Amino acid sequence: MSDLILPPTLAVLLSAFASCFQARSVVVFHWLVVGWIQCQGRRTLTGVALASGAMAACHISVFHRFFSRASWSLDALGRVVFTLALQWLPADQPLVVLGDDTLARKGGKSIALASMHHDPLLSSARKPFASFGHVWVVLGDDTLARKGGKSIALASMHHDPLLSSARKPFASFGHVWVVLALWLPLPFGSGRGFALPVLFRLYVGAKRGGERQRTGQAQGQVGPRLQAARTAHAQHQPTTKLELLREMVALVAQWAGERAVYLVVDSAYAGRTVLEDRPANVQVVSRLRLDAALYAPAPRRRPGQKGRPRRRGDRLPALQDLIARRRHWTTLRLVLYGRAVEPRIMPFTALWYGALRSQSVRIAVVRDPRGRRRDEAFFCTDLDRDAAFILETYSRRWTLEVTFHDAKQHLGFGRAQNQASQAVARTAPFAGLVYSLVLLWAAAHLQQGGTLGWIVRPWYRTKTAVAFPDLLTALQHDLWMSRFSQAPVLARRPQNPTPVPHRSQPLAA
Repeated sequence: MSDLILPPTLAVLLSAFASCFQARSVVVFHWLVVGWIQCQGRRTLTGVALASGAMAACHISVFHRFFSRASWSLDALGRVVFTLALQWLPADQPLVVLGDDTLARKGGKSIALASMHHDPLLSSARKPFASFGHVWVVLGDDTLARKGGKSIALASMHHDPLLSSARKPFASFGHVWVVLALWLPLPFGSGRGFALPVLFRLYVGAKRGGERQRTGQAQGQVGPRLQAARTAHAQHQPTTKLELLREMVALVAQWAGERAVYLVVDSAYAGRTVLEDRPANVQVVSRLRLDAALYAPAPRRRPGQKGRPRRRGDRLPALQDLIARRRHWTTLRLVLYGRAVEPRIMPFTALWYGALRSQSVRIAVVRDPRGRRRDEAFFCTDLDRDAAFILETYSRRWTLEVTFHDAKQHLGFGRAQNQASQAVARTAPFAGLVYSLVLLWAAAHLQQGGTLGWIVRPWYRTKTAVAFPDLLTALQHDLWMSRFSQAPVLARRPQNPTPVPHRSQPLAA
């Protein structure tokens, strides 16, 4: 398996991970990265192994054991990716890390560590859903009868008011991954930057679910795989998403050394668990709830005053009232989400005692001058930063959503159907690390004089920058060119023996 042919740029990147594996696992790691990049269909572990071209040199079980039994750490791989990514960030700029979670839906009840989670896609009212079935018009109204058989006559797709209603939350069976990514201004992408996944944590819900009996299955029948999945769920230590994110932020803060780190999260992660007792070099930028209870800073203690010192001042008016009373707003010219905008800003400083009791936060309220968007508020724990920095930094959080989309659509993030606990905890993050490697390869490829482009399509009239599918296609082309330009390598295993002629066939003289 040591005869793998790699492009020089990719070979240099993969060589940086040599210290994370044993000698045999390093070669399997190289094959898996190549297979993950070259796989064209659904990225199951078997499909990746076939796409790697290593099936003639080793058994398929080698790839399965790499995730279920081999001795290596995801955090060690993340540190290597973090070190490689720092080469593209100027030393005088702070590090911007993005934290969020994503759901990978599953359909097998024997998959370990899977549980029921809130599904934001099904619970969103902005996206209409349709179901297959019959719609019956009754006097004055109609009703939908869903069907499950495609051979049912006169059935068709209809708008489903139940799935399209936001009043009823929906849950799906699967894995929720809490991801911490590093934002980088790579030399492509029209200056929007990219989010490179670095660390991953699996959040396991309290309710396992997903064990509905199949048709024809005996009631109460429990196989060894299902029993192992139940045991793994029962033995897993319950941990919240905020605790998992805080653990990863502490690692990145340690890797960063003395450099300042700005953590950008949504309002769901702007809680006391993340904000308080964070590392000294970590600041948080997030969205502020409009109903947040704000206070003035604690007044100074008077001479001779008795009692415990006050920890907060007087309660400030509600944020909605402050916005309504405001008459003079400051207009800023910014570039947010790749567009030049001129929002109106109301900056001020207050104490958000419910989430951060030890210090005040810098708040920036944003108003759309056209009135198309509602007023929003953002905050930063660094009081020396202005409103422009807060808004520009928070806008970079959207690149992590793009990363989730591209990793799922083009690299099969979360699609592998592993059932062992250790394999489940490793396989999906491996796809995220491959995503980071593709971006790092593209940046190094450009630095060495290469070119990146895309196939011109007449329906993409406004496309001006490469997207991740273009980068993946360029790397696949580079891999194939490296293989075709090298001399053929003899197979390691002997060919099939010459078939013995049947007794009824005459032997050649």
